[in-house]
Amino acid sequence: MSDLCKVLIVDDEYLVRQGIKHLLNWEEEGFQMVGEAGNGREALDMVSVLRPHIVITDIVMPVMDGEEFARQLKATYPEIEIIVLSSFSEFEYVKSTFQSGVADYILKPTLETEGLLHVLRATADKIPSLKGRGETLKSFIPTVDHIMDKLIAGYETDVDVSSIRDTFPYGEFCLLGCRLDYLFNKDQNEISSYKSSLATEISRYLSSDQVSYHMIQMEPTLFVALLNFRDTEWEHVIDLLRTMSTALGEKVPECCWVVGDRFHHLDQLGNEYRESFLKQLDYAFYFPDRTIIIASELPVVPKIDVKFNLNHLTDELKRKHTDTAFEYLQNHVGMLAGQYKNDVFEFKSFLSNIIFVIITLLDSYEIDTVLLNEEKYTYFRKMDEAKVVSDAVSLLQSFLDKVRQMIASMDNKDSIRVQQLLDYMHEHYAEQLTLAELSGHFHFNTSYLSSYFSAHTKEGFSEYLNKIRIEKATELLNDVSIMISDISARVGYSDHSYFCKVFKKFTGDAPSAYRRKYKKQEK
Repeated sequence: MSDLCKVLIVDDEYLVRQGIKHLLNWEEEGFQMVGEAGNGREALDMVSVLRPHIVITDIVMPVMDGEEFARQLKATYPEIEIIVLSSFSEFEYVKSTFQSGVADYILKPTLETEGLLHVLRATADKIPSLKGRGETLKSFIPTVDHIMDKLIAGYETDVDVSSIRDTFPYGEFCLLGCRLDYLFNKDQNEISSYKSSLATEISRYLSSDQVSYHMIQMEPTLFVALLNFRDTEWEHVIDLLRTMSTALGEKVPECCWVVGDRFHHLDQLGNEYRESFLKQLDYAFYFPDRTIIIASELPVVPKIDVKFNLNHLTDELKRKHTDTAFEYLQNHVGMLAGQYKNDVFEFKSFLSNIIFVIITLLDSYEIDTVLLNEEKYTYFRKMDEAKVVSDAVSLLQSFLDKVRQMIASMDNKDSIRVQQLLDYMHEHYAEQLTLAELSGHFHFNTSYLSSYFSAHTKEGFSEYLNKIRIEKATELLNDVSIMISDISARVGYSDHSYFCKVFKKFTGDAPSAYRRKYKKQEK
């Protein structure tokens, strides 16, 4: 296949790359898809290893866009031809790439098989090393990777899978794989090298006359292999995989191997991969202590259809029943953490949304949430990066503990502030003290102070002030030399009759009757 024209696809959208990959039968048409990248920087790393003849690149991408990528690529590898993908609105950028030596461009909205093939053929004809490859194409035989790639993606293949019987001679299949998310900061060369060494290690444990092993080329941070074995060898295969996972677990503790369900026909590969195996890979999130997860051996966990009552949580928080609200939340999260079939993205999204809701509700606590609002993006990022369920739950717990501390601190401040209010009232009770005057002195909004006072004392402002005044009045009534009419003025009442009414409400007696009782008690 040395005469095939090698093509590299560069686009930040995975679905676009998949669409282009399966738009035509590449090898049958004389082309070979050798790789795909999500941005120009990643593509430059891959070019040095793959040495493609043609690069198909998008214009607008993160890290390094298509314009800069084309310029650097042509400066280093002038022999590589470039085809640019663009939308109508990006045509000005496309024109600038032609100055770097771009061969052609394709409009994304009009991308279809014939158009792509026409541009590819015209571009390949410009490459001297690919002249005279027509005879090779007449004898085209699809590779195993070509067939499997089609099946995995869900596209129908017009090739009889029996043609690769030599590669997969047995009647049973299963998928083996692991996520390599811990390599996210590695470049393409390092990831490719790591996968190759991992494949070599695995082949040592699976080398058997009864087991056939074939690595499937997938997205960078995903390692997947197809195992083929006799139907009587399942237990033997599982034993081999247990031994392998234990040994590799010492070298690569971050990796959890997942063994999918068995299936009987290669034609089932695509459906098995998309409908089952991708979900099974996520089970590792819920089993952090395992080095291997065998789908058929997982415990049966009843699906608990208990919906989270967000209204209940918010109502409890608004009532400042923090402990009750957080206990309800933690019980629900604990239940979800035990449901390993739950979608990992949905689980993380739920926790992040709860963090957002709680920060919003803290406004009712009169807590300064400026810093917490800034930190929420750090919580969201860490939640997204959580590798196992315990990390995600611990992150939520850390957030709740911080909120508890903030509320406790605010409660302590409230206690000090309330005491200051009460002390002031005890000092100035004899004056014409009003809620508005008190609000002004302590820089409160009057209506807010009214509700604040009621929330932190048993009585409202007026009742508490009357209580102070009547207590002082009872002390003064013990001194018979002071006239009752003078006492009412001394404790802050300008209306004597109103004083008498309030006094009787609190003590059950009129001021004069209260004084007579006191005098009798002295005798």
